[in-house]
Amino acid sequence: MKKRVLLILLCITFIFSSLCVGAVSPDASIEEGCSIVINGEETENTSVVSGGTHYLPARAVFEKVGSLVYFRSRDCQMLILSRDGDMIQHVVGTSSITVNGEVKNFPEPSFSENNITYFPTDMMTAAFRSNAISVGNGKISVNKAIYDTAYGKAVKEVMDARSNGNFYPEKFKRYINYHIKNPASTMQDVLFMVNLGLDMPFYENVSVIGNPYGNRVLVNKYNRLPYGFAQKNLVNMDRKYTASDGKKYLLEAEAYSKYVQMADAAKQSGLTLRVVSAYRTEDYQNMLYNKKTRTLGKNNVDNYSARPGFSEHQTGLAVDINSTKTSFERSAEFKWLQEHAHEYGFIMRYPKGKKWITGYEYEPWHYRYVGIEAAKIIHAEGTTYEQYYAKYISKSEFK
Repeated sequence: MKKRVLLILLCITFIFSSLCVGAVSPDASIEEGCSIVINGEETENTSVVSGGTHYLPARAVFEKVGSLVYFRSRDCQMLILSRDGDMIQHVVGTSSITVNGEVKNFPEPSFSENNITYFPTDMMTAAFRSNAISVGNGKISVNKAIYDTAYGKAVKEVMDARSNGNFYPEKFKRYINYHIKNPASTMQDVLFMVNLGLDMPFYENVSVIGNPYGNRVLVNKYNRLPYGFAQKNLVNMDRKYTASDGKKYLLEAEAYSKYVQMADAAKQSGLTLRVVSAYRTEDYQNMLYNKKTRTLGKNNVDNYSARPGFSEHQTGLAVDINSTKTSFERSAEFKWLQEHAHEYGFIMRYPKGKKWITGYEYEPWHYRYVGIEAAKIIHAEGTTYEQYYAKYISKSEFK
């Protein structure tokens, strides 16, 4: 069985690695000497000629002029961040590149050979700004970017921050734009704000969550659940843990198990924790949102109620405990939750003074199950789930 699994993994690895190899046959290629001239300084390199097309070693050329080159293995995509502040994207083996969102097509594709990716010369020159590169007589002449403008200085500072563990290459342009708008911000603050999505207004630049299951999912005003999503692993809550209103309350199974443990522990201290709202369908959240809109008005409703598809309650991981009024913070139950909820994997999701991050006013009654390990870290650091997610969970696929 182990040998079979290993064989399957080897086959998958071969298939994915093959996808990154272009159609040019190594047998048809001829290696030639090639000089790269950077601001007048010449260095030797190697280029390839195949079928009358001249190819240049992409990474070598880009890095010699100070660009940053990244690669994403799952789809063989190169991401080049230039000193001009440009973002160049290319899938190895294809005949197009995307420069700052603009697609440019060429007669011949790139190809990889011995772990080196080669661009045809016309593709390479198109990746640079006008007059920045010229190819001829076995020489590639490139002029480095000059940083004597506010934009140029912002680009340099962002690129210098690449060693920070929170630097995501795919957010390069957003880092630059935010830094220009907020020149007094430190680079740490720039990375922090952009990684949280806070460089954009709420409900803009929204992503649909790829995997909405599990207690690590982040649902907020930038990340919505798939349309029509319904949590599969729901269980009925015992009525001794819910409001005595005769309604049926549902919760995700693991979250419910931990909630029962938490409520039972509170009971031993003479306190009662009862859920007054748990799982909600998207349709039910839509009804609540429209109702709140009528009472609070369109300008205020988003501070207090999630739009359908953007509510944590739809995951079955969130509960409102005992009340939905701010006065709950004066209760003994609230004090107990502040001291012990993290021990059972729950966090107060919308803390006081964090609306600029969470998008919601303070809700002392709203608790979210994130798992014990995460809850303990969030409690110890005094942060929001957004901050925890950006620091410990969110990672770039580009290496």
